[in-house]
Amino acid sequence: MKSATLSLSIIAMLFNAGCSTGAWYEGVKNRAEHECRSQPGASADECLSRVNRQSYEDYEKARSEKR
Repeated sequence: MKSATLSLSIIAMLFNAGCSTGAWYEGVKNRAEHECRSQPGASADECLSRVNRQSYEDYEKARSEKR
């Protein structure tokens, strides 16, 4: 329940601040990193490597190339 409340709080803060798409991306990424760190040992490292694959700039570039 705590993680759901935290997630909703983060989303609400980003929404209220009128953040850009990049800020949303980073917020979601930070939340995913937090979730990864709650996993035991090597699972956390594996999870973090998946989450930290791409910067927002790289994500946007790849997304625009697919259009």
